[in-house]
Amino acid sequence: MSDEAAHPSAPQTPTGRGRGVYIGTLLGIRFYLDYTWFLIAGLLIWLLSSRFSVTLPGYPPVIHFAMGSVTALLFFLSILLHELGHSVISQRCGIPVPRITLLFIGGIAEISREPDTAKSELKIALGGPIVTAILIVLYTGLWAILNAVGFAPGAHIFFWLAIVNTVLLVFNAVPGYPLDGGRVLRALIWQKTGNLRRATYIASRVGVGFSWFLMIVGLLELFFLGAPTGFVTLFIGLFLKGAADSGYLQTLYTEVLHGVRVGDIMTPDPVSVSADEPLNLVVDDYFFANHHVAFPVCNDERAFLGFLRLDQLKTVPRERWPYTTAVDLLSKEEVTTETISADEPATKAMHRLLRTTESRLGVLDAQERLVGVVTRHDILQFIRIHTELEPNEKR
Repeated sequence: MSDEAAHPSAPQTPTGRGRGVYIGTLLGIRFYLDYTWFLIAGLLIWLLSSRFSVTLPGYPPVIHFAMGSVTALLFFLSILLHELGHSVISQRCGIPVPRITLLFIGGIAEISREPDTAKSELKIALGGPIVTAILIVLYTGLWAILNAVGFAPGAHIFFWLAIVNTVLLVFNAVPGYPLDGGRVLRALIWQKTGNLRRATYIASRVGVGFSWFLMIVGLLELFFLGAPTGFVTLFIGLFLKGAADSGYLQTLYTEVLHGVRVGDIMTPDPVSVSADEPLNLVVDDYFFANHHVAFPVCNDERAFLGFLRLDQLKTVPRERWPYTTAVDLLSKEEVTTETISADEPATKAMHRLLRTTESRLGVLDAQERLVGVVTRHDILQFIRIHTELEPNEKR
């Protein structure tokens, strides 16, 4: 898997706010159920219950429903253990894993940063499949035992789990990033070339090729076979393509910004609005004059109070502008989320700006005074210039 190992795989998303329902913490890792999980869990229980009613007739519907529920829960537990396999190895390699989230098509173990070496990458990539392989052996053994003693409901449950986990193990072995097989391929190329970016690029291109294959298969299922499963195949293909592309971009951004501070890429000494400036003057002297959609607001000591945005102005009737000051529209709760220190790594600003709703951050010095503003555009321009001008051998 990638920085966020998934089962099947998922796009990289840096550490941030937990989305979904928090269910507990283990080994320092927070566990969440994404809201979409409840939809697929209900659907899976219904499908499994219907399947068991066909393969195991003669039992009352409540038994089929119980079998479907137990099977679905064990299936999601299998996914969780797979991600835990990645996460434990990652932590042993010195890379924290803040949380694991179960989604409607798998799970995401959100690894905080890239591994330091190809060896660590290989270990982390193999951690999940090893756990899944152990589970397949366990489920197969339980199926054999329960089948031998004649307990049909249990045998059917563990037979299904063994088959499905085997399918997922084979699927994840495809050498396309960010699947587990793709991470193994990346680790091997990285070890041989010493170039993480090139290794990620090659593995991600294989991943993109595989995603196109899945999308074509999905379309063929839909239009020539009329199979509803084509929607699932098509969606997984789209999902993997986005994951492969974002995985390479994440590696590129991290490499280019390595060793760069926020102060190196910010716009210094930005135009700022005085806290007690009335809105009618703010509109004329700042928004119309400078053509920006947001301006930092500071007090007389240059302390940052927040960003005044165009959409905030629109909430105040024009006749009230002369009697409303800039600071009146600011939310005190948002100030701490809108700032970053000039000495922080640029990658930290990148994670916040490219993966959240924030589009700009106020940059503060050691005295908490505003010294600059960093935006998404600043970061992307810095990366673009450096990648286009760097020597070919580094690419």
